[in-house]
Amino acid sequence: MSELGQLPPLSRRRAWINTLTARIVGLGGIAVIGAIVLIFMYLLWVVAPMFAPASIKPAQQFDLSPTTILKTDVNETGEVGLRFSVAGEAELFATDTGSSIQRVTINRPVSQVITVAGDDAMYALLGDDAQLHLLRARYRVSFIDDQRRLNATIKPAFDASPIRLGQPDQLAGFDVAFADEQLLIASLSGNTLSLREFRDVELEYELEEPKVIELQLDKPYQQVRFGPRHKSLYLISDEGGLEVLNINNLTAPARQYVGFLVPEGEKLTAFVPLLGRTSWLVATDAGQLLQRFLVRGESGYDLRTVRQFDVPNPIVKLVPEPRRKGFIAVDNTGTAHLGYATTGNILTSYDLNEFAEAVMAIAPRSDYLLMANQSGGTQVLAIHNEHPEISWGTLWSEIWYEGYAEPIHSWQSSSAANDFEPKFSLTPLLFGTIKAAAYALLFAVPIAIMGAIYTAYFMAPSMRALVKPGIEIMAALPTVILGFLAGLWLAPIIEDNLSAVLSIFVTLPLGLFVLAWCWRLLPSNLTRRFDGWYGLLVVPPILIMAASAIVMGPFLEDSLFGGDSRAWFRDYLNLPYDQRNALVVGIAMGLAVIPTIFSIAEDAIYGVPQPLINGSLALGATPWQTLTRVVLLTASPGIFSAVMIGMGRAVGETMIVLMATGNTPVMDWNIFQGMRTFAANIAVELPEAEVASSHYRILFLAALVLFFITFAFNTIAELVRQRLRARYGSL
Repeated sequence: MSELGQLPPLSRRRAWINTLTARIVGLGGIAVIGAIVLIFMYLLWVVAPMFAPASIKPAQQFDLSPTTILKTDVNETGEVGLRFSVAGEAELFATDTGSSIQRVTINRPVSQVITVAGDDAMYALLGDDAQLHLLRARYRVSFIDDQRRLNATIKPAFDASPIRLGQPDQLAGFDVAFADEQLLIASLSGNTLSLREFRDVELEYELEEPKVIELQLDKPYQQVRFGPRHKSLYLISDEGGLEVLNINNLTAPARQYVGFLVPEGEKLTAFVPLLGRTSWLVATDAGQLLQRFLVRGESGYDLRTVRQFDVPNPIVKLVPEPRRKGFIAVDNTGTAHLGYATTGNILTSYDLNEFAEAVMAIAPRSDYLLMANQSGGTQVLAIHNEHPEISWGTLWSEIWYEGYAEPIHSWQSSSAANDFEPKFSLTPLLFGTIKAAAYALLFAVPIAIMGAIYTAYFMAPSMRALVKPGIEIMAALPTVILGFLAGLWLAPIIEDNLSAVLSIFVTLPLGLFVLAWCWRLLPSNLTRRFDGWYGLLVVPPILIMAASAIVMGPFLEDSLFGGDSRAWFRDYLNLPYDQRNALVVGIAMGLAVIPTIFSIAEDAIYGVPQPLINGSLALGATPWQTLTRVVLLTASPGIFSAVMIGMGRAVGETMIVLMATGNTPVMDWNIFQGMRTFAANIAVELPEAEVASSHYRILFLAALVLFFITFAFNTIAELVRQRLRARYGSL
C-alpha cells in the first residue's frame, strides 16, 4: 500500500508509453519549428540576390585593325560585336577571341551612324554626300550535332538604294525609326525639318517612294530624335534648347513643349534619351547629372528635374541601356559610373584607363559593355546588375515615375509596352492587407465575441449543443466558395441595394436594443420561462428587420440620396464606388473569420471555473456584473488570443480578397473601393513571373514581409496573453 497522499508507482509499460509520447510530441514541436525556419531561410535565399551590389569586371580584351570608330554595338547574347568606321566599313567580330566574322563597306566615307529605333538590329549610316545607307544585322542560332552555332551576318536592309537627305553642307542631324511596317526618317537642314514616311515596308523588299513633309521651324536645331512608338519628335540644339513635336498626324505636327534641357545658366555637356516616353539624362558644365522628363500640367507640358545623381566629377559621356532605365556615365577623369534612373542611385564605378575615350555600347541584356578605341583596342566588360530597379526607396517610399504629375506609391509589375517602367512599391500591398483585415475584423469581432459570450454564459445547454458545433463547422467551408459567392452574388446585390444594406447596420442594432427594452417590460414570471432561449426567439425579429430594411431601400434611396446613393457618395463625400470593394470583403471575410474567433473565445469563456461564478453570484453580484468583472477578465487571455488568431487568418486570406476586391493596388480607406493584398498579389502574379527575375523575387519578398507580419502579430499576441494570464489568472 502506498502512503496517504502519494500516487502508486507507474508500471513499466505505462512509464515507457509516457516517455515515448513525450519524445514524439517534443520531436513534433522541433519539426514544426524547423519547418518554419526552413521556410524563412528559403524565402531569404530567393530574396537576397536583389540586394547584392552591382559590379563591373573585365571579361575580354583584344586588338582589331586600327580605324576611326563612329559607333559600336553588341548582339543580344554578347557573343558578337559590331563596329562602324569613318571609312564606311561595318565589321562583325567575336567578342571572345576578336576574330573577324564579316566586313561590309558602302564605299563612301561616313559622318554619322545611328541605331534605328525599332525591333530589328538596323543601322543608318550617313555618307559625306548626305546619302543615307541602311544596314541590317542578323543573328541566327542553329544546332548541329547538339552543338549551338551562331551565324551572324550584316547586309543592306530592304535592298534599298541610298536615300538622299539634302545638301551635305546644310544637313545638321537625322534619325530613323522602323516598326509596324512603317519607316520614318527625320532630318534637319537649317530651319527646315523634313519627314519621310515609307508605308507597308517589308524587310525583304525594296522601298517605294516616300511621303515627304517639310516643316519650317522658328530656329535651327542640330539634333533630332524620335520618341517611343514614333509618336513624337525631339529637336535639340547645341545650347541645350529642346522642342517636342507630337507627330501622331504627320501632316500637322503639334508643338508640345519649347524650352531647355539644362537648368538656366548652365550648358549642355552630354545627354541621352532614356527608355521611356519623355525622359532625358542630362549632364551640365556645372557638374550636375540630372534626369528630366515632361510633366503635364494645367497650362501644358513642363520639363521637370526629377532626380539628381551623386557623381564626383563632371560627366562628359553618357551611354544608355537599350531596354532599361540604366546608364553608364563617364566623367572627365575616365571613371565610368553605373546608375539607374528610377532609383536615383549610382550603383558602382569602374576606372576605364586607356578606354576612357572609346566608343561604347551596352548589350541589350545589360550584362556587357563593349568599348572600342581608335587604335583598334577593344575591351568587353562584364556587368553584374540583375536587379537595378530594386532599392529600399522603390519598395517603400514615394517615387516619381515618368509621366506622373508627382511622386506616388504604385504597384504595376508589367505592361504590354516595351518602354514600361516597373513599379514595385510594396506599400499599397501592405496597405491593402491591413485594410482588408481591418474591415473583416470590424465586422467579425463584435459578432463573434458577443456570440461567444451569449453562447457560453447565457444560452441553454441543449441549445448550445447545437449552436456551437454549427458555427464551428462553418470554418470548414472553403474560402474559394465564399469568395465566389461574394464576387458574383453578394457584390451585385449590395450594388443594387446599397441604401438598404447600409441601413441594416443602423436599424438592426437599434431594433435589437428596442426589442431588449421591451423584453424587460414583460413580467418576470413570463420571461423566466425562456431563460437561455432568448437567442432563438430574436431570430424571427432579426429576419423581419433585415427584410424591412431591404423593402424600404428604394424609399431611402429616393428620400435621402436623390435616387442614386452611389452618385451621392461620389459627389458629396468624394467616395467613388466600385462593385467589388472593402464592404463586400469585410462581410465575406468576416464570415470566414467568425467561426475561428467564436470557437476560441467561447471555449475561453465557458472554461471559467463555475465555483468562481457561483461565488460572485453568492456575494450579491448580478449575472451581468459577474460577466463583466469576473468572467471576461478571467477569460481575457483566451479572448485576446481568439482575436489575434482571427487577425492572422484575415491577413493571410487569399481567395476571398482575390475574387471580391477587384485587386486594385490603391491606398484609400474608402469602404466602397477595393484593394490588393500581399496574399492575393502573390497568387495572381507568381504563376506568370519569370523565374529569378526582379518581379519573381519581389513576390517572394512580399511573402517574406507577410511572414514577418504574422510572426509579429503572433509574438505580440503571446506576450499580451501571458501578461493577461499573469494579471487575472489568480481570480
